[in-house]
Amino acid sequence: MGKDDTDDFVWYFLLQGIQAWGIICSCIAFFILALQAAKGKIFTRGNELLLMIFGSIILALGSISYLFSHFFSKIENPGAASSLLLLVGLSFIFFSLIFKIGIGMQQDQDLTI
Repeated sequence: MGKDDTDDFVWYFLLQGIQAWGIICSCIAFFILALQAAKGKIFTRGNELLLMIFGSIILALGSISYLFSHFFSKIENPGAASSLLLLVGLSFIFFSLIFKIGIGMQQDQDLTI
């Protein structure tokens, strides 16, 4: 009891660790962006870069998780967590591109005033 000596345990534990890092990165990004929004600094280059970096990290974690679950492990049903990490990573990247457009619009507005 307490010891899992199946062949799939290592792969399952590795996948759970990768997915946990994705969740931690998402929480950190949300916390930093919430602090910036509280200060009134929303459309800044730093926030755009932060979203792009975290999106890339989460996308990479999701890709690694997907590869482990579908090619290297014997786990029958790894779940949708790797797909969710891919979607979250792409969402962060998409929002960073929206921030980039918002920054450009804000600069154009500042130039016309």
